[in-house]
Amino acid sequence: MAIQFTLGRFKPIALSLAVTSALVSQSAIAQEITFSLPEQGLASAIDQISRQGQVSLLYDKSQLNGLRAPALSGSYTPQTALQKILIGSGLELVNENGMLVIRPQNLNQGTLVLPETQVSGVVQNHPAMDVMSAPQYVTSEEISQKNTGDGNITDLMKTNPAVQFANNDSNSMNQGEIKPSRISIHGSSSYQNAYRLDGVSFNNDFDPADSGLGETATRLSSSDQGIYIDSRLIDSMAVYDNNIPVEFGGFTGGTVEVNSRRWQGENSAHAYYRLTRSGWNNLFHDSTQSIDTTKNDTANPARFQNRYDKNDFGGWFELGVTENSGVVFSASRRSSTIPMTVTGGEAFVLENNTIKPIYSDSGKKNQRRTSDNYFLKYSMNLSEKSSLDLSANYASYDSRLFSSSISNSGYDSTHDGLGLTAVFKHQFDLGQFEATANTQSLKDDRKNDQKYSLMVRAIEFDDDYNYLGTTERNSGGLGDLESKQNTHSLKTVMRFNPQEDSLGLTHQPTAGAEVNYTKGTYVRDHDYFQYTYSGNLMGDDYSGTLTNISRFKKGSYSADYTNYAIFLDDNIQYGKLTLRPGVRLDRDDFVNRTNVAPRISGTYDLFGDKKTLLIAGANRYYGRSMLTYALYGAQNGGMQTCAGYFEPCSLIPENNEWDNKKDYEGIDSLKTPYNDELTLALQQEILSTTWRLQYVHREGYDEVRTRTKYDSRDANKRSIRMYDNGGRSSHDTVTLSVNNSQPWEWAEASHVMTASFTWQQSESNTPKDSGYNSFDPGNKVNLNKVWYDGKVIDSSKLPSTSFNSPIKLNLEMTSVWDEYDVTWYNRLQWWGSRDQAVRYDNAYYTDPEYGQLRKYTKQNFASKYTWDTRLGWKPDFAYGFGFSVEVNNVLNNKNIADRFMFDDRTIKSYDPGRQFWLQVNYDL
Repeated sequence: MAIQFTLGRFKPIALSLAVTSALVSQSAIAQEITFSLPEQGLASAIDQISRQGQVSLLYDKSQLNGLRAPALSGSYTPQTALQKILIGSGLELVNENGMLVIRPQNLNQGTLVLPETQVSGVVQNHPAMDVMSAPQYVTSEEISQKNTGDGNITDLMKTNPAVQFANNDSNSMNQGEIKPSRISIHGSSSYQNAYRLDGVSFNNDFDPADSGLGETATRLSSSDQGIYIDSRLIDSMAVYDNNIPVEFGGFTGGTVEVNSRRWQGENSAHAYYRLTRSGWNNLFHDSTQSIDTTKNDTANPARFQNRYDKNDFGGWFELGVTENSGVVFSASRRSSTIPMTVTGGEAFVLENNTIKPIYSDSGKKNQRRTSDNYFLKYSMNLSEKSSLDLSANYASYDSRLFSSSISNSGYDSTHDGLGLTAVFKHQFDLGQFEATANTQSLKDDRKNDQKYSLMVRAIEFDDDYNYLGTTERNSGGLGDLESKQNTHSLKTVMRFNPQEDSLGLTHQPTAGAEVNYTKGTYVRDHDYFQYTYSGNLMGDDYSGTLTNISRFKKGSYSADYTNYAIFLDDNIQYGKLTLRPGVRLDRDDFVNRTNVAPRISGTYDLFGDKKTLLIAGANRYYGRSMLTYALYGAQNGGMQTCAGYFEPCSLIPENNEWDNKKDYEGIDSLKTPYNDELTLALQQEILSTTWRLQYVHREGYDEVRTRTKYDSRDANKRSIRMYDNGGRSSHDTVTLSVNNSQPWEWAEASHVMTASFTWQQSESNTPKDSGYNSFDPGNKVNLNKVWYDGKVIDSSKLPSTSFNSPIKLNLEMTSVWDEYDVTWYNRLQWWGSRDQAVRYDNAYYTDPEYGQLRKYTKQNFASKYTWDTRLGWKPDFAYGFGFSVEVNNVLNNKNIADRFMFDDRTIKSYDPGRQFWLQVNYDL
């Protein structure tokens, strides 16, 4: 039927409405009923609650398209049950003259989405209902309203108070890049966060930390994420950073849980196109060193970027296949073109075992970056209690790089990931059972234009034999390499319904187990040579000898391990007190240790009105084993050298005497790194806002690092390294956050706000930005002490060398004017000044008591702030088209990001200045 009605301030509109159930008395609405509903479409959940509770509802079915309801178990009144499943949907339940009505919180072109309200009491399997962990939870609707930058999932965490970004990942010199930024959660290493898609890990375990030295002959430049997911294609993301449930493991920092879209019973299509240009971005630089692309070398072929063009486009559609099944397909491409200046000129190559000159012109040449995402999910509702999802995810990242001053130095670097996942869910009388099976393949590959490297060192003369000086000319790259990471996993979870025991305690256990098999392979498909010639150059005539060769032998090396885990927790409620004790047991056959991680958290409702909650927890988190632990020896073990001091080397390998130059001799009883955590929080509801004051303390133990193995001056021993568990760290975070649980209405608009003020402090005896392969070649260095700011201190007390902004203020506001079809998002951020430990030129200090120490200097960075904004417009007359403009750093503030050494000078890098993104989107 079609009727007209007026709700609140909304103008009368004609809707096709569904009235469920028969009219009943108000006493039925107040009666508690036991519900046991699986996660499902919102329309189905509303229908089941209304029928089971025998209540009348008035709502527009079309408003429920594409919305999901979380699992619901426990005893509630029908009204409370409906309110719980509507959390985060953009809809609300109101009582209009005795009739329960489900209506939009804002009837707008882009529904105003409230942050997920924290609900006390029984914790369901939904981030919004977990008041103990209080994860950051972002829905697809919110993502569509925010500044999303390059579209990586880390771009959604900019205002997360527990997250710190690497100082120099995104600055004015590298704005052409599209890779995700590294993040640290509560001071932990960026590569010890767990990234999961639909419950399946997509971490890269081939030393994803940046060593600061760029690409090398034995190392591929990669990332801690094995798949670069486009955030605009996902359904939701939850970031767990404290009091993390035992279901999650394999991290010392936190867990990032990404959920893909699922067919919701309707057909729809969506598309978007975004672009930005370097001309739309003010790129600040150090006055002593402009952004000069000719300074890019082989190790850092893209350090300086003064031009770029970025284009992003993509979309998704949902299509019903049968009455109870449907498919979702999404795809996107993010691309960047980065012009570089090449110096050109003369160089040399090898032809028929003879050195030949080559010439190339100077001018412009483009580097490229491309990131593709493809996702397909087929969903079947097998019955009212069972569902099956089958999905395939493919992500590819391709880059074309070269050194501006080295001939034939170009190479193609690819980073691909393919995953196949099946998720089965069934609602038993006791609770919900969930089984997830997955197989995944990750691959990094580097292919060079020239399969060898040639350096020619020469004394140069003119045609009259006049000395002109010395010259060095290079050609070639770093050699072809490939690494593969294959994983097969199976996980089962049983989430029990609440049960009351004889003592009046309500229990809601969760139990599960998982097994993961991981195999890593490191491949060099042919010998790679680095040749060095020394001689004389007169015009085009070169005469010299082959004085040195480094050879990296071809081969394929593999390592694998199996990880087993079981976990159990119980959500226990008694009166005002709720406790969640749990334990997780992990074991892998690489370190051959069983790691027991106890975790307990709880809440206490101080006044029994669910408005004032005291929250506390004590937890242990174990990290992951890294494939490089086992494969590092293979990576560098194939290196050999020929030194032509007395007799020149030969281009024919069999004619040379080769010296093995291994730099690695194993693992010293390696253990799994872990963090111990203590948390304390107070949460208070005040009018329509939720305030939370929280303290988190972390102690990091057994962190993996490399060190010299021998105390020797023997050239064959002093560079030998090994792994140990000598890494140690500590971290403290204090956060005051607030958000409004209901929209504020003023100026004819609805407004949703979140804000936080955070203080953090991190200390570590190993640089968090360099990874577990960070190595100090000084064989007599005392790693337990460092020289810092004029005195010797314990290395564990050294301030963090990155991810170190001690004071941060975040404010987000989303405003919607439904009358004008306008959405306006604003993000204000302020960082306090900081003192950072920096080490220039690998400096040392010799102390009479402690010996040779690493020397760090205290570097002060001033406070800074930015204002980012996004304005969206989707008018009714545009037939589904919408338009938006994003502006980052609106005030064009010149903020220092970091300092680094270049050409024997300390150079300042800056955050990007004002930047514009334009977008057009279409919804059908």
